[in-house]
Amino acid sequence: MSSLTTGGQPEWIKATTTDTFREDVMEASMQRPVIVDFWAEWCQPCQQLMPALEAAANEYQGRLALVKVNVDECPEIAGAFGVQSIPFVVAMVQGQPVSQFQGARSPDEIKAWIEQIVPSPAAEAFEQGQSHEAEGALDLAEGFYRKSVELDPEVAAHKIALARVLLGLDREQECREIIDELGARGFLEPEAEALKEQLEVRERVEDSGGVSDARAELEKDPDDLELQLKLAEALGADNRFEEACELCLNVIAKQRDGVGERAKEVMVGILTVMGPKSKMASEFRRKLATAFY
Repeated sequence: MSSLTTGGQPEWIKATTTDTFREDVMEASMQRPVIVDFWAEWCQPCQQLMPALEAAANEYQGRLALVKVNVDECPEIAGAFGVQSIPFVVAMVQGQPVSQFQGARSPDEIKAWIEQIVPSPAAEAFEQGQSHEAEGALDLAEGFYRKSVELDPEVAAHKIALARVLLGLDREQECREIIDELGARGFLEPEAEALKEQLEVRERVEDSGGVSDARAELEKDPDDLELQLKLAEALGADNRFEEACELCLNVIAKQRDGVGERAKEVMVGILTVMGPKSKMASEFRRKLATAFY
């Protein structure tokens, strides 16, 4: 199928009217960013700017759309956007204006402006990874996070996300290698620190015998907060996050300093492994904040 419209332009470049504006811009911006160019036939700067905008849109090959609004033919639309002079260019994302500029711009300036609006391929892969992770599809999330790392290896957040799902998949060695690589810079981001702590928790749990041994110890002395925390660590290492977090909150409720402070650190590590978009993690973050503040 050809990507050209009947007017000879690619499908991502079109002129709109008052009747088609909602479809061409508002609805279309729910799927991809839309650059709206307000112009007129008599406007010389508009004539200079439009080819540069078209070239930029073509460079993105459909990852954004360029919609032209002739202000003489569509004065209502221009008025709704508060256009005082032209050329006036606004970027629409999810039905909302997110950025704009007025007057002519060089091709380099236009490209730099668009790069702030259109996510890079690495960012898009990262976002898809987050979506799959939130749904619990860690295998799929891993693939997209690896792609984001390959496309932009300088972004630490992409590596941290990959380490997080690897830990969730019980692939501790691969997770540890990423954390060690990040640590070689001389520092770790808070989330990476939490993952490192969770790796250490798992090592301690393995040495102590796991959930069954921790539970058996606690049954002998159910009120011992240290043993409750030990079981919470074991449960977290076994991906039994809800029970682990409830135990941590119980410890914190009984003693906010000392063992309670350690319970907070353990719970933060567990929430990190659960991922930033987990609904359960969000609820437990709220409960943790309430417990301390």
